[in-house]
Amino acid sequence: MRPTEAPKLDAPKLRTPRLDQLEIGSAAELQRTGQGDHLILQDADLTGVDLSGGRLTECRLRSVTLAEADLSAASVAESHWERVSAPHLKAPRSTWRDVVIEASRFGVAELYDAGITGLVLRRCKLDLVNLRSAVLSDVLFENCTITELDISGARATRMKFSECTVETLEVGHARFKDVDLRGAQLSRIVGLSGLKGAVISEEQLVQLAPSLAEHLGLVLAG
Repeated sequence: MRPTEAPKLDAPKLRTPRLDQLEIGSAAELQRTGQGDHLILQDADLTGVDLSGGRLTECRLRSVTLAEADLSAASVAESHWERVSAPHLKAPRSTWRDVVIEASRFGVAELYDAGITGLVLRRCKLDLVNLRSAVLSDVLFENCTITELDISGARATRMKFSECTVETLEVGHARFKDVDLRGAQLSRIVGLSGLKGAVISEEQLVQLAPSLAEHLGLVLAG
């Protein structure tokens, strides 16, 4: 069998946030105003902070705890997060634009119905990421370990995985365009029909053969 030609994919179009002349922010101020602009927060404990409907624009978070923080319907733009810990991040219906998150740990991240344009997740450990029905464009997962990634019903354009491990990927009713899964080690996929439009490697196809056979109702005989 002749090898399939490498597909032509549009790569994620990403912008690195330029964060200059930032002011030192505080958890108390964020809690009071529900918004942060041009701030740096370092070694801060934002446990339980309520930013629902608020915004973080041109902010740098470094060594920050976001346990039980509420970012529902919040806007995060042109920001850089590093070594952020969030055992439970509530951010449904939130919007994210030109954000880089590095070396961070998230337990449960509720991002369903979110709008994401320009997001890099690099060297992160993620337990459960709920992106159901989200709209994603220009997203890069790089050197991430993910236990469960649920993008059921989501629309994803120009999304790429590089050197990632994903134990369970849920893609039921997802819609993909220029989605590159070749850089993800996939252990289990739920909702295989939702993979339409994604690009996988020949090795991944072989690994997925038992799941594909089960999905299609095929009986394998020696």
